[in-house]
Parts: sequence; structure tokens; C-alpha cells
Amino acid sequence: MRLAVCVPCRDQVDAGFAYDLARMSAFFGAHEAPKGGSLVTLTSMGTLICDQRENLAREALSAGADHILWLDSDMRFPKDIYRQLADRKKDIVGCNYATRRMPCHPTAFKNFKTLEHVYTHEDSTGLEEVASMGMGCMLVKADVYKKLPMPWHLIGYSARSGNYSGEDIYFCRIAREAGYTVWLDHDASKEIEHIGTFAYRHEHAEVWKDEVTAARKKLQAEDKPVILEAN
Repeated sequence: MRLAVCVPCRDQVDAGFAYDLARMSAFFGAHEAPKGGSLVTLTSMGTLICDQRENLAREALSAGADHILWLDSDMRFPKDIYRQLADRKKDIVGCNYATRRMPCHPTAFKNFKTLEHVYTHEDSTGLEEVASMGMGCMLVKADVYKKLPMPWHLIGYSARSGNYSGEDIYFCRIAREAGYTVWLDHDASKEIEHIGTFAYRHEHAEVWKDEVTAARKKLQAEDKPVILEAN
């Protein structure tokens, strides 16, 4: 495997993402490099996601990659995620994950006409064909990009609904039009997290009041130190 890990980001990446990327790189070195595998990590900083993905895909092809692993810089993932997806032996296979704002919903779509989402439940397993999914964690064979017309990633707009659609939906659409199938891996999806921000208010402290008080009393009863913190 000649793997290119492509990471579009802004000016910073999340610490959890950096930790997972380091673990995955070490895992690749230990398990794939001895068999002749190679890994290159590519990143593009900016705010125009279409342009970032186009440039990264071109760089990956220029580097001789046979697989492109898309990872967004706000994702958490297991160290062997590339192997889990590669073992499915599909041209396009990725993970389902929740949006990072309330009310959250899955990023995978089953049907565009009905706007039906695909949910990954506790008992969901195996592969499921989808209309599209987010590219926050997706493995694509390089040959797919070589055979698709450029541009590969565009922001779409529907005059009928008045809504915009992301560059990931565009990629999935043109890939399907070219005869490819987009596969969702439910098993790998259960190990994926989408990092967001959350503004904490006094109401949230009230929800946890009884549990925090009980935990503190338990420590005091066991004569263990109670740590006072203001962060």
C-alpha cells in the first residue's frame, strides 16, 4: 500500500486528532512498511475546502499514492482505521459520523430526493451503499480520481430547495455517475468521533450537581484528597 493521508485544515488542528494521527503513522510504520508500504501525510491550510481537496488530491497522485485516506482535522479515529477500510476492498469506502452542532444528525445520506439520512446504530454492521457521506474519514483508491473528470470537489446549489451542498456530496455524486458505488462501513463508523465546541452554562452544572456532590463526599469519606479546580 502506498498511502497518502490528506488533511484539509485551517490554521490549527485538534490535539486529539494530532494524537490519533501520530498513533496511526506509527502503526503503519510497524505493520505496512516492513511489507514495502509507504506513507505520506499531506496537509493544506486555508478556508476554501474545495480548493484544498483539489490540491491535496493532485499532490497525492503526484506522490504515486494508490490509496488516499481523507481525514478532517476535527476527527478522532483508531490507529488502524486505514487498514479497516482497506480490508473492505472497495473503491470508495468511508465512515459515518454525526455533525458537530445541535440538533446533530449523521453525515451520510441514503436518498437525496427524500433527504433520508443513514444512521449507524449499536447493532449496525457491515457495509451499506449510500448516496453520499462526509469525507472526514474516507478511503478512496487513487484510480478513482484518475478516471473522474475535474473538478472533483465543488460546492453545489439547488435552486429548488435554496440549499447549498458540500464538496463531499459533489464528489460522491460524480463518482456514482461514473459507475462507482459509495460504501459506508458501519463497524469502523462506531470508532469515529467528530470533535466540536460546546458552550457550558450554569444549567449544565445543575444537571451534574448531585453526581459531583456524591463523588466529593465519597472521596472525603475515604479520606482521599479532593482536588479544587476552576477550569
